[in-house]
Amino acid sequence: MNLNRFPRRHHQGSILLGVVLVVLVLSLLLGTVLRYSSNTHRNSVRQTRIEKAKLIAESEMEYLFYRWISEVNRGTASDDIDDRLVADGFIVADPTADMTPFSASIAADGWTISRSITFHRIPDTHDGSATGNRPGTNKTGRNYYFVARTRATITDPSFGKIEYRLGRRFVRSETSLLQFAVFYQDDLEIASGSNMTIKGPISTNGSAYIGAQSGVEIYITDKVSVGGSLNGGTNAVDGTQLRKPGASGSSTLHDPIFDTDLEDGTLPDQTAARTAQYEKLNAPENFIGGVDLAKALENPVYNNDPNEVYRSIIAPPPRNSSGDLIEEDPTVQNRRMYNRAGIVVTVGVDSVTGDAVVNVGTSTNPTAFNTAIGDALKAQVFPELRKDVFDKRENRFVKVTTMDVERLNHALASIPSLGNAYNGVLYVHDNTNGSGSGSAIRMKNAEATPDFKDAYGAAKGFALVSDNPVYVQGDYNTKKIVENSVTRDNPAAIMADAVTLLSAGWNDDNSTHTIDAAEGARVADMLGQGPKDGYSTAENTMTVNSAILTGNTPSTGPDDPGPATNSGGVQNIVRLMEDWWGPALNIKLKGSIGQLFKSKYFNSPFKSTGVATPDGDPSVYYIPDSRELEFDEDLAKRPPPWTPTTTEFHRGDIFLW
Repeated sequence: MNLNRFPRRHHQGSILLGVVLVVLVLSLLLGTVLRYSSNTHRNSVRQTRIEKAKLIAESEMEYLFYRWISEVNRGTASDDIDDRLVADGFIVADPTADMTPFSASIAADGWTISRSITFHRIPDTHDGSATGNRPGTNKTGRNYYFVARTRATITDPSFGKIEYRLGRRFVRSETSLLQFAVFYQDDLEIASGSNMTIKGPISTNGSAYIGAQSGVEIYITDKVSVGGSLNGGTNAVDGTQLRKPGASGSSTLHDPIFDTDLEDGTLPDQTAARTAQYEKLNAPENFIGGVDLAKALENPVYNNDPNEVYRSIIAPPPRNSSGDLIEEDPTVQNRRMYNRAGIVVTVGVDSVTGDAVVNVGTSTNPTAFNTAIGDALKAQVFPELRKDVFDKRENRFVKVTTMDVERLNHALASIPSLGNAYNGVLYVHDNTNGSGSGSAIRMKNAEATPDFKDAYGAAKGFALVSDNPVYVQGDYNTKKIVENSVTRDNPAAIMADAVTLLSAGWNDDNSTHTIDAAEGARVADMLGQGPKDGYSTAENTMTVNSAILTGNTPSTGPDDPGPATNSGGVQNIVRLMEDWWGPALNIKLKGSIGQLFKSKYFNSPFKSTGVATPDGDPSVYYIPDSRELEFDEDLAKRPPPWTPTTTEFHRGDIFLW
């Protein structure tokens, strides 16, 4: 018997057992690998679905962002944006409710989405905004915060419900144009012949030429920001060109006085003061409400004329010969004050009788309130329609329609439909023959302007806007209002092709008199020997508490054809045309004065005292005893509703919900 065979069998069995164990281990490992691979693949597929859901939610968020911008540009109030978008079917009030994606291919794949947005109102504020300086500037801005949510959902046969929820904060930042005591789109000129004080910042996208005539001073209390040069120099102190080259005028000018504290009785070193109060703009200020000028001019409706874009703020929308609206740049369209006005008044001529008529309505229905206001009250609010009044600067008769603001207040308060429609903007224009040429609007009895509050107790203010020139007779907006227990000026603005001030006692019957003849009539009136002369008044100062945004007729330059002309400068951007010197009247403008465009209808150049005019009148008016331009800082914080702003839109933080 060979006993060596048994160990060999034992050894072979051990090998077999080892092989079985190895196979078993490998099988277990292979199963684990297969299971891992399967799970990895499944997780990868599921993650791909989630990534797609994320991409869909993000694309819906971008879609919502631009739709939100469009709604803001339409002028929809922040509190009303969600309701408007829900009504349009664009968003849902409940962010968990299902909607159809804007992409048809995504919808065909079985995805549903939701879009929602809510306005995050800041407590205890009149419009829900947070007020403060715009980042990187000293300009007062208002930030409006919104919370946007999107959701993408699909039911997968393998994975069940897959959903991704994305949230983002949208911020609308608005900076009112009313950030300065004086601002100019073009070159700014001052050559004042009477004492003049400008209390507040000055800014121009062009160059500034500032000088006072002999015997008077110009006081500047704040910064002067220029896009070009200051008095012909590259810095604050090197400029010596006090009058714009080419502009008419032969009087010798001297430098203005820079002084941030007029009350301390001391005059600072002028070199240091000018340097401190001078600022060179890195880029032009956008004074046309955030409109992209180059993009707007791609539309032929503006005839490639930048001034037509600038004037769009006050002009009605363009129409063709059939009276139909012409498609225009939507940003320009959304910033037209005509489209933003709660009430639109249209003066014209009856095509049958030739009589002057006035209609009261809205931008979409110009006669909407005619029946409600009635002919009798309408005649009280507009006591004179298209009356001939001679304008000395234009050297022609103008058809003037007078609006009695005191009676307007009564109409707004007594007629519910009119009061409910009023949103702070009243657009009044005479569009006879489809144009504002040869016509003007006059405001009288306007010491108290419309005082209406919104749902939060904030004043709606009063913005009077016209494509025509506007006359203001007597004190304007001088009666205080009470807003949320605080006494303040009613926020007001006048926006027009040109603005002319008339003293309280102005008399249309004397409008054709030369200045010297008017002075004689004033003396005769005082002696009881003649008719009442409107050039005299018992008040020493005419006060206007309002922003004024208007146009001018720029001075000609040395390369321009024809004789040299003068714009009249900042001191005459608000026009005058009567004897202010004889009664020693002063003018005080409290608000913000801005030149946005070249006047279209009142475009006669300035005619100063002692310069012969074509009609032989040696002067247009005698200068006021003094002028004071005071910046109303409250307008920057709380401007009249709907008045132009530079608007910026920001995407804020992302969050998951």
